[in-house]
Amino acid sequence: MLSGNPITGLFGWILHRLVANYWFLALCAVVAAPLAFGAILHFDRNGLTDWMLDNGLSPVTTADAAKETAGIVAGIDAALLTLFFSISLLVLTLAAGNLGVRLIDRWLGKRLVQVSIAGLTFTTLFSVLTLAAIDSEADLAQTPLATITVMLALLAVNLAMLAVALHDLGRTMFIDKAIDALAKDARTPSIDVIGVERFTGEFAQLLPAPRSGYVEGVDLDELEKSLKDHPGIVRICVAPGQHVLAGEPVAALEHRLDNPKSVVKSIPIGPFRSNSQGTVFQIRLLVEIAARALSPAINDFYTALAAADSLAEVIAGHSGNWVDADKIPARAHCPQFELPGQDFRGLFADPLAAFRQAAADYPSVAIRMTDNYRRICEPLFAQDPDKRQEALIDFLYDEAKSLTEHAAARAQYPRDRRDIEAAFEGFKPMRMAGRDAAATDDRAADTIDAGQLA
Repeated sequence: MLSGNPITGLFGWILHRLVANYWFLALCAVVAAPLAFGAILHFDRNGLTDWMLDNGLSPVTTADAAKETAGIVAGIDAALLTLFFSISLLVLTLAAGNLGVRLIDRWLGKRLVQVSIAGLTFTTLFSVLTLAAIDSEADLAQTPLATITVMLALLAVNLAMLAVALHDLGRTMFIDKAIDALAKDARTPSIDVIGVERFTGEFAQLLPAPRSGYVEGVDLDELEKSLKDHPGIVRICVAPGQHVLAGEPVAALEHRLDNPKSVVKSIPIGPFRSNSQGTVFQIRLLVEIAARALSPAINDFYTALAAADSLAEVIAGHSGNWVDADKIPARAHCPQFELPGQDFRGLFADPLAAFRQAAADYPSVAIRMTDNYRRICEPLFAQDPDKRQEALIDFLYDEAKSLTEHAAARAQYPRDRRDIEAAFEGFKPMRMAGRDAAATDDRAADTIDAGQLA
């Protein structure tokens, strides 16, 4: 699977489209199998078969037995390949129906699945070619014994690989595994941002989107190279995962650029949302899993609890990318690039609102997420007051409050309502203590300043 980072640049998007699928490695296997077969057959006909006979290493006793063995192995390989395809489609169909179609993009990108299909494809084609190269009426010395030996070895390897792959396919339906993988991919920020003063002047050039679709990523490294001699502010108007219409601005430049194509190519636009968009897609997928699990058709609130816990891990991992509302996000080591929508608020504001809407009818999920907000804030409260991210704490506090109010309003049983409100009450003393400490520090600073003035 991909990491949490979005793909970068047009070349990266094309490369992802090529390799993150079922068929790419299988196609490579189809090309490689005849080449490998031809190489081994060449060695067979140039002394390797004679060497095996001289050392008693022949896997068969006659050419007719070799032909029959190759036919059996080719049939087994074809059956295994068909079995794997059938089970894969069945498992993915069931999983998509119950857990969400957008998980398929991640499952198809798994290396184990791709390698298994490629191995079975390679072995099947290799076995058929071996069968075609054997003359059942020839002498044993004219039979490609090394090729037959390699064919049998490949069969043994693929039998072992098939057992591992089928086990992995069976675990595909275990949604907690997918939730954990999503959290691991999404918890590390793809870029470090800082808050800078917003550019308030007029932009000399707006670069339009060449097509409608979803932003796959922004290749900031390539942009730095192509714009290293370009003065002024460059505002990237779109964020990974954002939908744009053809003609909408994707970038704004303080000074005109003679050749803007390099900038547009660094912001590839795809036709649909996919895992290649990185963290923004994965966060929303966690929320989607929770919402689907809470739907009446599935009604699996324990899966929603697991998604809530993983979402808390991701939120904690991105806390360093908070930018206050009076600033605009910019790349930490290159503040020339303004990145609206690529900070903490841009990542989490909409998904957390969607999670609240889905969890409001389930007191247990609302209580767990409220408690998760409190747990995320605990280490933030422990920081020195001058380093404490008060605005981030306020944001999470407001999210917990909104979730509590929404869930309490929807609760039909009085005890559920009390439990929901009690979960939020545990958050209040911490928030009040933090504000009191900050107010005390401010009063102390005012006293010092007044003394110095006197």
